[in-house]
Amino acid sequence: MSQSDDRMAELRELFFESAQELLQALNDEALKLEKHPGDSEIVRTLRRIVHTLKGDAAACGYRELSEVAHELEDALALESAAAHTILAEVAFTAADLFSAMLAAYRKRAKLPSRDPLRKMVKKLTQEPGTKSSGRKKAAVTAKTLGWTEYEKLAVQKAQEAGKFVYHVQAQIDPHCAMPIAARQLVQNALAGMGEVLAARPEAGSPAPAKQAEFLLATDKSSEEVSAKCQIPTIVASIKTAMLPGKVAAAPRRAAKKAAKSAESEIVAPAPETLATEEPDAAPVVDESASEPATQPHTTLAENILRVDSERIDSVLNLVGELIIGKSMLQQALNEFSKTYPKDVLRGRFADAMAFQARVLNDLQRSVMKIRMVPVEQLFRRFPRMVRDVARQCGKDVELVLTGQDTDLDKSILDAIAEPLTHLVRNAIGHGLESAEERQQAGKSAKGTLRLRAYHQGNQVIVEVSDDGRGMDVNRIKGKAIQLGLVTAEDVTRLSEAEILDFVFRPGFSTAEEVTEVSGRGVGMDVVQSVMHRLKGTVHIDTHAGQGTTFRLKLPLTLAIIKALLFQVQQQLYAIPLNSVVEIARTRESEVHQVDHYEVLQLRNQVLPLVRLGRPRSENPDRGANKLFVLVTSVGERKFGLIVDGLEGEEELVIKALDDHAVSTDLVSGASILGDGRVVLILNLSTVVEHFARTRPSEPGAVSFGMLLSQSDRELLSRNTAGGVS
Repeated sequence: MSQSDDRMAELRELFFESAQELLQALNDEALKLEKHPGDSEIVRTLRRIVHTLKGDAAACGYRELSEVAHELEDALALESAAAHTILAEVAFTAADLFSAMLAAYRKRAKLPSRDPLRKMVKKLTQEPGTKSSGRKKAAVTAKTLGWTEYEKLAVQKAQEAGKFVYHVQAQIDPHCAMPIAARQLVQNALAGMGEVLAARPEAGSPAPAKQAEFLLATDKSSEEVSAKCQIPTIVASIKTAMLPGKVAAAPRRAAKKAAKSAESEIVAPAPETLATEEPDAAPVVDESASEPATQPHTTLAENILRVDSERIDSVLNLVGELIIGKSMLQQALNEFSKTYPKDVLRGRFADAMAFQARVLNDLQRSVMKIRMVPVEQLFRRFPRMVRDVARQCGKDVELVLTGQDTDLDKSILDAIAEPLTHLVRNAIGHGLESAEERQQAGKSAKGTLRLRAYHQGNQVIVEVSDDGRGMDVNRIKGKAIQLGLVTAEDVTRLSEAEILDFVFRPGFSTAEEVTEVSGRGVGMDVVQSVMHRLKGTVHIDTHAGQGTTFRLKLPLTLAIIKALLFQVQQQLYAIPLNSVVEIARTRESEVHQVDHYEVLQLRNQVLPLVRLGRPRSENPDRGANKLFVLVTSVGERKFGLIVDGLEGEEELVIKALDDHAVSTDLVSGASILGDGRVVLILNLSTVVEHFARTRPSEPGAVSFGMLLSQSDRELLSRNTAGGVS
């Protein structure tokens, strides 16, 4: 691949990134226009967005997209466009078409049909009594001349920098034997006056044209430019016209002189010329040049640097290796201190280690902040989706967004996009009632859907709530029994939270009929599986007739965590420290059995216990055995993990494990300690779910040994008389 191909590929990647921002802005403005029809300022913003997209597409060689955007831009320039009733729908259709075209360009697939949008644009332009503004005329003449989008942008920047931009037409002497060389001489003369932004014919063109045209940015007057180009026997005549436009901080020395000379030099323009007949016409080179670009989403700040996420991940992995190295040094220092407790170097080593740890912590936080992005990037896509789904369901829904500035790891933000989409669609399709039902229940006809994000400790909470009918627990019970997920006898012993968890089972749906929005039971199980993969939890809070809230609890990052280390059967394990409520000490005699579960009474609360290792000993003195119980919080429920011993707290760099290394879903990752030991990180959500599903086959038995191998469990079961499974 040549260097030019590499540059074009890089340019196109940048275009795809910026185009997504432009499409999001197009959707945002279309939503505003739908709420405030006829707002001319919103229409101007739409035109600026489409104009930018058109220019970027043309620069990357995407001719079809550029042509469609140009047609839409012309329609938006009509004086009657703002008052047209279908303008917002046209903008939505354009956003969908542009998105489909971008996807096709990426995949090099067949482009979608542009006919639906073109028909809507034609309906706009054929409105009786419409007349185009001066901008339209300017656009036509600019198109006739054929300046590229980059040349137009260069003109705009030059004017903003305080330069005058002249359209110079040089008529080559008909007796000149070398017209190509003559054009080059004129261009060289203009280059001595300022910056030549464009030339027609272009430099190097073999066409023997007798006329050359240039765009020149300079602080000189029109007379000075004309005089410089008057080359005997080469140039027959020169015409110089200053382009209209907003010239910022124009040089005072030449301002009056340039204006006066421009008026005297401009004669009746040819069809090719850039100047327009109307003095109040907009700048020809860029239809949006005279409008202040106040929209933040259409421009990129100069101090923003786009970096591939893989590069940040690479830096984060190196920081993780440094943290492991810090643990190794700390381990070596501890051993050195034990061997040489009075050595003077011990204090110096300790000071150096403390300094290194402080700098490393700052480095880690800095890298983590680079990965953090505001939730607004995700929330921005939902207003359009809520509008479309609500229309599809025949409901009137208002979306309320709060906490958009809450930061979250980019990888987690991308991962929860699909679960949030399912929850929002579910809330509109299932949760919110129709306008008639709401009015009969004494509610407003318009339903309210809320998306909220906020920090809570080392977690980020994302809530999707509605003010609809709420979830019918009895109906969920009946459906669960019908599908064979639970028996009628066992369902009576389940709490409301456990019953509500059935909605996350694959294929579970309480909808009476299947629609495009809901009823197939394939959405909510995606939410649960993604949350498990992210080591997060989802909790349902519902009230009949008042609404439902889905609360997603997510870690700030998946890369580095603070963990509590413990031992089970001589193997080292860890769980996130923010999941640990407290550490309790108890005795075997205080552990009681209820049905198939072991429980502990802890401060007037009954705490279910999960025995990760060996079963209860049948030794008569077992009641004196002391136990460590890690009280953990999973969602809104508490469980106690019975472990053999504690190892302390540690900052762990999580390393992903493939299926060949660990075949169980109880372990979500691993890490390496400073002394070389490997620690397995438990997925608490999966542990609790596995514990809740397990039912021993023998009467009066309890579950145990979740972290033991299958052979160890079978051996222990054979050697233990009853009471275990």
